[in-house]
Amino acid sequence: MNSLASSLDINYWVEQLNDAGHGKKGSILNSACDALGFNNKDAFYRALKKVGWKSGKAKRSDAGKTEMSEEAINLMVAILNQGVRENGKRVMDVTTARSILISNGHNCVSHSQVCRVLAARNASVRQLDNVAPHVEMKSLGPNHVHQTDPSYCLLYYPPGKPGKRQTFMNDADYYANKPDNIDKIKNLRVWRYVLIDHYSGAVRLFYFEASGETQANMFTFLMWCWAKHDGSSFMGAPNILLWDKGSANGAKAIKNVLTALGVEQITHEAGRPRAKGAVEVANNIVEKQFESRILFEPVDSVAELNESAWAWQEAFNANLVPGMNCKHYRHKQARLDVWLKIYTPQFRHFLRELPDDKTCRMLLTRDDETRKVTGALSITYVHPVAKQKLSYDLSDLENIRNGQTVKVSPLIIGEEWEMLIGVPDKLGDFIYHAIAPIERDEAGFRVDAPVFGEAFDRNNDLESQTLAKESDRLAFPGLNDSQIKRAKKKKDAPFNGALVTHSHLKNIEHQTHISPKGTQIVAQSPVTKQVENAEKMIKKNQSKSMEPLDLKILLTEQLGRGLKPSELDYLETIGGVSRVDVGELVEKLHKGLPQAPVLKIARL
Repeated sequence: MNSLASSLDINYWVEQLNDAGHGKKGSILNSACDALGFNNKDAFYRALKKVGWKSGKAKRSDAGKTEMSEEAINLMVAILNQGVRENGKRVMDVTTARSILISNGHNCVSHSQVCRVLAARNASVRQLDNVAPHVEMKSLGPNHVHQTDPSYCLLYYPPGKPGKRQTFMNDADYYANKPDNIDKIKNLRVWRYVLIDHYSGAVRLFYFEASGETQANMFTFLMWCWAKHDGSSFMGAPNILLWDKGSANGAKAIKNVLTALGVEQITHEAGRPRAKGAVEVANNIVEKQFESRILFEPVDSVAELNESAWAWQEAFNANLVPGMNCKHYRHKQARLDVWLKIYTPQFRHFLRELPDDKTCRMLLTRDDETRKVTGALSITYVHPVAKQKLSYDLSDLENIRNGQTVKVSPLIIGEEWEMLIGVPDKLGDFIYHAIAPIERDEAGFRVDAPVFGEAFDRNNDLESQTLAKESDRLAFPGLNDSQIKRAKKKKDAPFNGALVTHSHLKNIEHQTHISPKGTQIVAQSPVTKQVENAEKMIKKNQSKSMEPLDLKILLTEQLGRGLKPSELDYLETIGGVSRVDVGELVEKLHKGLPQAPVLKIARL
């Protein structure tokens, strides 16, 4: 073997390293990397490890440890974990994250060592990017769960005269930096709507020519899937429809229809295709096993495309496509054979036929409706299937009360003419109940109504009424309902008068406050001026001295007797008396005037 060939053999370099003296291995490593094309020594060492070479060095005592702190490692993981877009694309790598940490004052080991540290903690980029574990779900029978998902295919039809041909857009035309190309055909795209029965795997497929996903197309597709078709067995509405959040958000009218049909709607979060993995697989099957055929045998319109799609899906579901095994991977049977088990007693309850198309479309345009609960705890509604006004008894529903507003929606599958009644709970969330109409006799009476003279009945107490009765029993302890009623009528004190409700207020000590003196308001009014003038005249008249005769008459009236001679003499001595002083004078005369001393003249 010549020298060039030897240098390209890794075993040659193994011998060189084993025979190298002290201080010679460095130059040998450099030469080996140059000859073998390795970028660095670490890559060369990994290659040596694969052929079993060992350096012979003792393992370091600190092997498995790192100079990076736990805080720095945790920050590294957090930065990497946040650097992922919603579509799963990673925009943050270890190199950039390490640079950010160093810029923020954290000590970091080499790039390769950081990767090993992260891998040891199950936090490497590859491990962080792994798809989250999922749980395998099951359905209970045919038509228990259907999944649907619309998407557009690369096929479109350019405008023109009759005879226009199909066209395919290639990946370059759909490149994000060329939106003009997409804009040119935005109104010409062909949308693929796929539905799959989760239990059997039976597929339904239909195409629409439209600019985007529309509520009208989704409604048409679902009604088409669940309707009866000549020559095909698959039919009936499911118990549960699983669809993506985007389709459900813009489908309020369709939700009304599904609610009326008794179809529970479950949406999955955006970016989680595994939540409806069955229909994702179905889309992939359609692309590979049907749409790929159209490339070689073109069709001239969406109508022709749907004719071919119908033929393919019927053959696919029955496992009759020549040269292909179309059995489902889970149950290993033809999909249609498994769906036909719906006619067995075990699954017969899952087969629910749609009402007529007119009824379904009427519900499509109808918004959420409400009704007010009557005093009899019932509502009335013109049911679209019964085509007459029916009454519904809500007295047994929790949280119901008269005068309350409830949400209503007719259930149009089945012959019971039921209504879906939404009653708000204590948190404001609506709880829905399926209620059958009240059965009435020929005279229009409820068949379960009590008869006069035979029985008497009443609605059960509402929650508020029950609470009121319990509070009455607490307020009047030891009394039954009748005694409580009499006690309340007699105005007996609740709680036997033991509650102190107002007498304690008399013992409250209030703070003493200085009352500020305000400015007297002078009312500007002719009436106030008249009152003021009258008061002034009264005060003026009361301060004037009375005429002697008027004074004597007034005193006689107030004393209730005539004046004595001594009192008349006294009035002569005091002069004028005003009306203000009359009261004081009356009191003085009533007590009696002091007797004047009698002078006795001695006889000589």
